[in-house]
Amino acid sequence: MSETKKTGALLGMDKETVMHWGLRILFFLFAWLYLSIAKEDYLFKLQESNYFLYDHLFLNGLIASKSGVIVLCARFLLQFCYHPFLGAAIIALLLSGIEILSSKIFRIGKQWFAIGFIPSAILLYLFNSISYEFYDSFEISYGICNILGFYYVLLLYVVYRKLKDSLVGVAILTIVSTLTSIWMGPYPMVAILMFAADALFRKKYLSAGIILPLGVAGIYLFARYAAYHVTPGYFSYSLLHPWPIDFFFPLFLKTIIAHALIAVVLTSHQLYSGRTIQKAQPYINLALGILLIIGVSFGSQYPKTFKDELRLQHLAHQGKWKQMVKEMGKMEVTTRVIAAYRAVALIATDQLNEKIFNYDYNYYHTDFNQYCEEMSYYPELTLFGSLPQVSYRWCMEFHTDTSKKHYLLQIMAICSFINEEYELAKKYLNLLNETQYYKKWAKEMLGCLDDPNEYYKKYPYLVRIKAGIPTMERSGIFNGITTAYDRYTALPNITANKRLLTRLYRRQLDELERETLCSPMMRDRRLPRCVQEGLVMKALLSNDLKRLQRFPIEKDVFQYVRDFKEYYVQHYGENDLDKKMKKRFGYSYSYYFSFGIGSNIKNEKK
Repeated sequence: MSETKKTGALLGMDKETVMHWGLRILFFLFAWLYLSIAKEDYLFKLQESNYFLYDHLFLNGLIASKSGVIVLCARFLLQFCYHPFLGAAIIALLLSGIEILSSKIFRIGKQWFAIGFIPSAILLYLFNSISYEFYDSFEISYGICNILGFYYVLLLYVVYRKLKDSLVGVAILTIVSTLTSIWMGPYPMVAILMFAADALFRKKYLSAGIILPLGVAGIYLFARYAAYHVTPGYFSYSLLHPWPIDFFFPLFLKTIIAHALIAVVLTSHQLYSGRTIQKAQPYINLALGILLIIGVSFGSQYPKTFKDELRLQHLAHQGKWKQMVKEMGKMEVTTRVIAAYRAVALIATDQLNEKIFNYDYNYYHTDFNQYCEEMSYYPELTLFGSLPQVSYRWCMEFHTDTSKKHYLLQIMAICSFINEEYELAKKYLNLLNETQYYKKWAKEMLGCLDDPNEYYKKYPYLVRIKAGIPTMERSGIFNGITTAYDRYTALPNITANKRLLTRLYRRQLDELERETLCSPMMRDRRLPRCVQEGLVMKALLSNDLKRLQRFPIEKDVFQYVRDFKEYYVQHYGENDLDKKMKKRFGYSYSYYFSFGIGSNIKNEKK
């Protein structure tokens, strides 16, 4: 007797049942560990973007909104994603529950048990499908709404099974299901599709002829009179507007196809439930189940750039600045978001002058709206750029016009604290004190409002931010350090140094040379390496080395830039020159000047 048969005999189960439960355990472990480990930063971003309060006014308002009931339930569960293993365990349990219920409700035979995992696998795939939609006004509960919504679909289908032989009962159920879309989103529409598919497979064409017109009419009325909630009510909105926003359309088209596929697969069980079963069938089921898991794993991989962005945002919101600097050194591909968070981490660790050009600045352009990309980092970048007024304005705009997020309130509290507007800070802190995961932080800052120096001692990066605030800060549109500040000579030392870096970034070497002469750095006769490289580059390009006598240029820096220029001139026009020079000289300001974004080098593969 084989080991499988022995185990089954001991448990009182046959071979098929043992394999079925084995696959169930495997699927749960995969979903749990995959989400909690591979998607840890993704889960953190979900809960970080999830605005949820326990205040009755907030809860009542959320329930009253479109798709309010299911969104409320989904947002409540999203809070637990702050703890990746806990949030992932909840999601994995919900997905496993769908498989168990689907197998029972649709009476899927144990010889075909792999069919029951299809809905759970597809819903897990949809849960991981959000990528750059994060950066726009996207209903962040989308993924869990799909999972919870399918429970409601199964509930409606159970009722349908009891009424399926009554045309009147089926018609009433279709109408009632359609009406509940106002509170439950588009998922009653999935149930209606399931009713119609079941009737068609059973050759009950009259019943299907009643269900489909009523369902279509219900979808139209929901779209027409219930407006739309970006997700999950987007199904009906997309039917009212055949070509919805291009940015969101691929995701929602994928979602519609996925739900339709689930409905057809489950309701077509009559076609396979009576087939003759071969002896090897349990092993085929097990293989199919494993293929589903592999497919979800590979299909849920998002772009490397997005993964790096999530990682840096996660660490930034946790204040792990040193770890950010360590990890971002391994990120080869750069986007604007990654570059912004690099600057934030370097400012927080007081390494901006030394390391700002030690990275690649050939931005990888992602396939989404530039406005969405920029707004994801403006509040933090402007705050760490010593412009708390500008940061506060951006936070206020995003919080009111785009999407409410707790971390925006956190930044607004910090801006108010730095500006010594303690009563205003207290209002935001009291609000955050009611949340589950900002409670500890809010209490800590509330306890320091009477003695702010205690908080500054604990978080020295705030001291650097405050020390860099210009005396004449403009609170209007942020146009960069060189235009957002008043006269250069009136700037605090920290901000004056940042302005020199801005000149370097824009390759304004004439201005760099002029402003360096009156820079606070000249008092100590110590210039950052990147500034020295810029000054040497200016002297070499103008063929006037005497101008360097005014600056404290180190010999090894001068030699490095001269060797860099000579190698560049000698090999100009060669294929992949940028890669060759990166390998030989590494990242530096000289490399950025020659090959970074906005450079004049023509290279097909750059």
